[in-house]
Order: sequence, then C-alpha cells, then structure tokens
Amino acid sequence: MTTYNAGRTVKKALDSLLPVLDELGVEYEIVATDNESQDNTVEILRRFDARVRVMRCTRGLGRHVAVGMSKGNHLLFYDADAYANRDLLFNFLQVIIKNKIDFSLAHTGVYLISRKCYSLTGGFMNLNFGEDVHFWARAFTMCKSIYYPVRVACNAPRIYSVRGYRGEYRYIRNPLRFIFREVKNEVHRLRGLALRPVELIPVIKSGDPLMISGILLLSPLSNILGSKISKDFSNLELVYLQELRNMGNIEDITYDGKYIVQDIYFVRDWYSIFREFLKRLRSYEPKVIEHRYARIIYTPPDLDLCPPP
Repeated sequence: MTTYNAGRTVKKALDSLLPVLDELGVEYEIVATDNESQDNTVEILRRFDARVRVMRCTRGLGRHVAVGMSKGNHLLFYDADAYANRDLLFNFLQVIIKNKIDFSLAHTGVYLISRKCYSLTGGFMNLNFGEDVHFWARAFTMCKSIYYPVRVACNAPRIYSVRGYRGEYRYIRNPLRFIFREVKNEVHRLRGLALRPVELIPVIKSGDPLMISGILLLSPLSNILGSKISKDFSNLELVYLQELRNMGNIEDITYDGKYIVQDIYFVRDWYSIFREFLKRLRSYEPKVIEHRYARIIYTPPDLDLCPPP
C-alpha cells in the first residue's frame, strides 16, 4: 500500500480488508510506503501493526519499495481509499489461491501477484500515474493470469467524476504548483500507457487542458512517449486484449451479476474491444456510459453503492 494524507480513508480501508484476510485463514502482514503525509496516516497504519517507510516517492517507486520490505510469497496491492465489497473480495482471493494463479486483477485495481511473477516483470516504473497499466501489461504477458471486470472494492475511478482533480488538492494547494504537479502527472500517465499517435487524438478532442499539456511536453521523437511492452500495441490496448483473453467466470465472484464494471478508453481498436466486452457481459443486462474519451459498461448498483470516497 502507498499512502499520502490518507488519514480520512485508510482506517476504513483496512477495517474492511483485514476481516476478509482473516476469513481466508492466511498469514499476512501490512506494508506501506508513505509519501511524507502531513496528517495522521502513519499513526493509523501503525495501530494496525503495519511496517511503514516514510519517504518522498512516486507511486511506482513507493510500491516497489513496499515489495522490498515485505516477506510473503504473494503480494496483494490495495489502495488506501478502497473499501472492500466483502463477499466479492473474499470470492476473488479464494479463487486465486485455490487455482494458484500467478497474477490476478479485478477491475477496481485490486490485484494479487506471486513474488516470482513480480520478479519476472521487473516491478513498477518510477511514475506517479500509469505505472500500474505498464505493470499489468507485463504481468499478463509473462505469468499465468486471470481477470475479473468486477469491483471487489469500492474505489470509484476518476473518470466517473469526469476527471475533477479535486482529490489532488490534498497534495498541494498553491495554484501554480498544483498545475505543475498535474501536468507532470499527465506526462507520467502517458508514458505508462504508451499510447500510439492515433490514440492521442481522442485525448486532444476531449479538451482536457492538463492531458493536452502533458502531450505537448512529450517529444514525438523520444521514447519518453512510453516504454512499450509490445511494438504492435500501446500498453493500454495490450491490457484490454489480455483482459479479454484471461477473463474468468464472473459467477465465481458475483453470483447475481452486480458490481460489474469495465471501462474502455479510446485506444486504436477500442470499438471492437468495446463490442467484445459488451457481448460477453450482455447476459447481465449492463448499462453503458458514453464519456468523451471512453465508454463504461456497468451493472447496478455499481455507481449507487460505490461512490467516490
């Protein structure tokens, strides 16, 4: 877990996660890297007997350091503002443990990976955003994997609030430094996604000034545009294709088809990817949100009972 000024959410996150781990009957430890929080985040973590390292870092580096601090053979990555859907998270972890899957991902961004698989991938890039997509693309490619488009924890993606950026004010309130931080974040995001030039067009059309600024800071002649896992696909497109290829039986996680969610950003072949996801999920009668640079497939009560923290 990586944290920064998460005192408002981290206790609830752990209070919802630990009973699931206890019910599974597994031994576990809590390891966190804290990015010099100014609130009581570290104090709360230590109440849970967590081992915490306080250091200035990106999310990618923080996660990599936390892995180095841990001892177990399996690594569960869990956000400090993720609140477990208890039954769904239990089902997810139980299926993974039972079937000895090396890398497993739920849509929420909760993922479990063996230490051996983590070592094969080389870990996270030193990025503040997009490091997870880059990591997932490698893990899917290198390890026995499974994917579930199910929200096993409530942690609404920023896209649901139309990229409001409000949460980022916890990092810095000075307007100019805030803008600088956000543009830097978008550069990191684009590096992790490694979008192809044709995939940058929807970003520009969306009119999002910070993402456009991020694009302008990326030299089109430089490999800063991203570290591609495959020369034929952007990392994001590769992740979607691997999610389709490795999708598990949804009834193993959610018996009634609730809390399903899948977003598809406008990557190169996004429409055929969207249609394939919709075809596979059609029996659950999903709804579709059309966003300016993505489409979101979901089943209620996803947006009703999993609001942004």
